Amino acid sequence: MATWTPLALVVLLLAAVHVSSREADDRSRFLYAEDPTATAVLEYQLHNAPSRDYTGDEQEAAARNQPGSDYHEERYIKPYFLQPGNGPRVVQYYSPWCGHCQYFKQKYVSVAKEVGLRLREGEPEVNFHAVSCSVYHWICMQNNVNGFPTLVGFKDQSNIPNRLKEKDFTADNIAETIGVHLNAPTARGSQSQAAANGDDFRAIDILGASRDGLARTRETVYRDAALSFTHALRTDIFSRGPLDDLRREVFSDWVDLLYWSLPPTYILHTLINDLRNNIDSVMVSEDNMNFMVDKHSDVINGIHTKWSEQCSKGVAGAGYSCGLWSLFHIVSIGVIERHRAVLGAREQVSTSFVATTLRNYVDNFFDCESCREYFVSMFDSCGFNHCRRFKQTKKLPPPQSWDEFALWLWEVHNDVNTRLARLHSTDSNSGPIASQAPWPPTSECAACIDSTGKWDTDSVLSHLKSVYWPSGVQNFRFVVLKKKETAVEVGHSFFYELIENLLFLGFAALVVTWCSNRRRNVTGRHKKSEDNV
Repeated sequence: MATWTPLALVVLLLAAVHVSSREADDRSRFLYAEDPTATAVLEYQLHNAPSRDYTGDEQEAAARNQPGSDYHEERYIKPYFLQPGNGPRVVQYYSPWCGHCQYFKQKYVSVAKEVGLRLREGEPEVNFHAVSCSVYHWICMQNNVNGFPTLVGFKDQSNIPNRLKEKDFTADNIAETIGVHLNAPTARGSQSQAAANGDDFRAIDILGASRDGLARTRETVYRDAALSFTHALRTDIFSRGPLDDLRREVFSDWVDLLYWSLPPTYILHTLINDLRNNIDSVMVSEDNMNFMVDKHSDVINGIHTKWSEQCSKGVAGAGYSCGLWSLFHIVSIGVIERHRAVLGAREQVSTSFVATTLRNYVDNFFDCESCREYFVSMFDSCGFNHCRRFKQTKKLPPPQSWDEFALWLWEVHNDVNTRLARLHSTDSNSGPIASQAPWPPTSECAACIDSTGKWDTDSVLSHLKSVYWPSGVQNFRFVVLKKKETAVEVGHSFFYELIENLLFLGFAALVVTWCSNRRRNVTGRHKKSEDNV
C-alpha cells in the first residue's frame, strides 16, 4: 500500500488548487456557460464542440500550412453553426469585459426565449449561440469581428451572415432577418421583452466604484490599470489581424506616451521599456506580443489576475474598461507632472498630440464598438472644446495649459457614464438615476463644487492628482524621445532648426561683443593700450 509523505500531500493540494483556480478563470471568460438562467443560449466551448466542427481534410491542410510545433489544431476548427447545413440561428460574438455585452446578456437570453415561445408550428427551430472572443479570438478574427457585441443571423441552411443591430434586437426583427415566422406576441412575451430592456444597471463612476460601493485605493487603481494594459496587449492589439503601417504607428505612439507620462516608479515600466526596445519584433505577430507579456506578467500582476471588486462589480471577468479608463487618467496627470522631463521630440509632448494619440488608440484597438464610435465621433467634432483648449504656443506654453488634457478627459468620462446610465435606463417612472451624478461627489471632495453649484476646476484637478498620482517626492528621471522621421517633416524640421540655430548664434555673438566692449570701457584697458603706443 502506497504511503504519502507530507511534502507529497502539499504538492497534490497545491496542484488541485491550481487546477481549480484555472477552471474558475476559464469560466470567468464566459458569460453564458454554467449560468442556469441562460440555458436558452448555447455557449460555444471547444471541449463540447461536435466532431463535425472540422474534417480530416481540413486538419491535413492545416498541418501542411503550419507544420511542426507551431501547429495549433484548434485554430483551424470552424464552429458548426457558422457552416452551411444548419437551421436558422443567431450568433453573438462578445467579450466578457465589455460592459455593453454584460448589460446585453439579459436581453439576449430573453429574446431567445421569446422567439422560442412565439415560433409558429412547423417552423424550424431557431438556436441562439454565443462566442467569447476573449477565449476564441481566432474565430472572431476569421469572421471579421471588429467590435462587441457583434450580432449576426443566418437563414436556414445558409452560412451567409446578416448583421443585426443591438438597438433593433427584437424577436420580430430577428424573425424577418433569418426567414422564420412568429405568432403574435402574448402578454408573457411582452413581459419578457420588457424584462430584457430593464437591465439592472449601475453606472461606473470615474474611480470604477458605483454609488453604493467603496472607492478604490491608489494601489488598486494602479493594479487595475496594469491588468487592463496587459489584457489589451493579449486580446486587442491583433484582434483585427496583422498590423498595417497605420496601426503600427498608432501602437508605437501609444507605447511612447506611456513611457514618458507614467510615474517613474510604476512597475509597468519594466514591460513598457521592453516593448520599446523590441517594438518592431512585438508588432510582427500575436505570438511575439504574448511572449513579451508572459515574460513580465508575474512581475507586473503577481497574484492579482482579476480586477478589483469595485472595478468588476462582482462580475467574473469584468473590469477591463474600468481599468483602461484608470490608465487614461494616470496618463492625463502624468502629462502635467512629466512634460518637463522629455528631451528630444518635444512635439510629442503637447496636449494636442497626446489627445490625438489617445483618440487613435481607441479607434484602432478598443473593441467595444459603441464606445469606440462615441469617443471618436466626439473627438473629431472637437467635443468639449478641445480644439481650442489644446492650443499651446510652441515655445514655453503657459503652465496652466498642461492641466487642460486631464480636465477634458475627466469631463469626457463623466459624460460617458451619464450616457451609459441613460442608455440602460428604461423605467421612466423611477425618476432620475442616482449614478448619473458626476464624479467626484461632495462626500469625496467638498471643495470641488462651489456655493453656486459649479465645478471648481482647481479643486477637481487637485483631487484627480490625489487619486491618480503617487504621493511624495518622485524621481524626476529624464527620458528621450526620437523624432518621427518622415520625408516632409524632416525637411521642414531641419530648415526651421537651422534658422533657429543661426539666429541663436548671431544673438549670442552680439551679447558677447557687447559684454566685451562694456568691460573694456569700465576697466579702461583700451586707454592703456593707446598710452603704450
